[in-house]
Amino acid sequence: MKKKQAAAMVTAAVMALSLTACGGGGGAGKDASGDKEGGLSGEITIWSWDVALAHLEAWSEKFQEENPDVTFNFEEMGVDQVYQKMTTCLQSGIGLPDIVSIEGEQMAKFGEKFPGKFEEFTDMINPDDFFPIKMSECTVDGKVIAYPWDSGPCGMFYRSDLFEQAGIKAEDIVTWDDFIEAGKVLKEKTGADMLCMAESRNDTTYRLLMMEGGGFYFDKDGSTQVDSEASVQAMETCKKMYDAGITFNNSSWDDMVAGMGADKFACIADAVWMVGSIKDAVPDQDGKWAVMPLPKFQADQEAQGASNGGSVLAVPSASKSAEASKAFVKFVMEDVDANVEGFRNYGLYPSYLKALESDVFKEGDDFFGGQQIFDLFTEIGKTVPQVNYTANFAEALEMSKNSMAKVMLNNGDPTEVLNGEQEEMKAKFGK
Repeated sequence: MKKKQAAAMVTAAVMALSLTACGGGGGAGKDASGDKEGGLSGEITIWSWDVALAHLEAWSEKFQEENPDVTFNFEEMGVDQVYQKMTTCLQSGIGLPDIVSIEGEQMAKFGEKFPGKFEEFTDMINPDDFFPIKMSECTVDGKVIAYPWDSGPCGMFYRSDLFEQAGIKAEDIVTWDDFIEAGKVLKEKTGADMLCMAESRNDTTYRLLMMEGGGFYFDKDGSTQVDSEASVQAMETCKKMYDAGITFNNSSWDDMVAGMGADKFACIADAVWMVGSIKDAVPDQDGKWAVMPLPKFQADQEAQGASNGGSVLAVPSASKSAEASKAFVKFVMEDVDANVEGFRNYGLYPSYLKALESDVFKEGDDFFGGQQIFDLFTEIGKTVPQVNYTANFAEALEMSKNSMAKVMLNNGDPTEVLNGEQEEMKAKFGK
């Protein structure tokens, strides 16, 4: 009993400190107004992280050229810090920012747990102007409560030199079965594994394959569906690759980078942001990388992509400068030049289709052999289906990692393991 009381006191103390930390937020005391000559007015406080915040700060100056009565405060913090402060401040209603960056996959959690606490953009945005997956990230209960920003369409990064050494042609890899057979040849000829795939640290490969097959943890109504055909197919394919002995265990980011530099594997299935990570990790492999779409499950299957990562911008309803804040969000998210500069300067790959028509996204990349990789990712992004992340995404992700470990490391049957996970999720989430 004493332990429980002590824990409660610690929790209360932490909450009190958190509330104190929340005390400096927002544009409190200044109303946004469009009545003043020269545009909007108000004080806008923005919470975001590193390069995202730097980009917003740069474009705030351009916004102020038309709206000189709008002032900005910028608070840089890490992703976890943003979420901790947002949760505490949404519960108290005190100290919220006017604009906040949130990872796309996490937006549904905040929207569902705190209904009515975010401004709507439903009437301000044309959904056809953005990747479908990004619109689903921003939509909760049929309302658009955030604006799409950077996106994470996924492809297969591969070492073109290792493929050439093994006599493998990327264009011959159409299906996952083709990929596995090519991996066996690669292993025999070069000693390198075909794919960097975590056995338990994350479920990225399984999740991408599940999305590619039209599935996800949850259906459109938020009900658990990890026992679906698409889910089982994805897990079975991961197991086939693992059992074939062609996977490199991505046990940590550092191990992956070390393996990349030591030619331990040839392929990484992940999002467009991996472009910068590869360049930073192995600069001496300039010209030795290329990108292809993820293989299909059947050769005649219509192409359907997958996504991993990216963020959105939201405006808490408690903002005293909501009108100016929403106008700034729309301005920076739908300005073609802003999107292009965000990509050029900070690697923020946009989800705004009009920006993706710009020449910069059609240029060849010398590191990737001159290939027009970003144009490829744009086409992939258009095919990524909408999914329902729900408020339970983070917990589902952890449970899915455990299922990966059971299947890969304990030789579990994919169907049985996923049926068990389905029942566990239903018991935990209620559906």
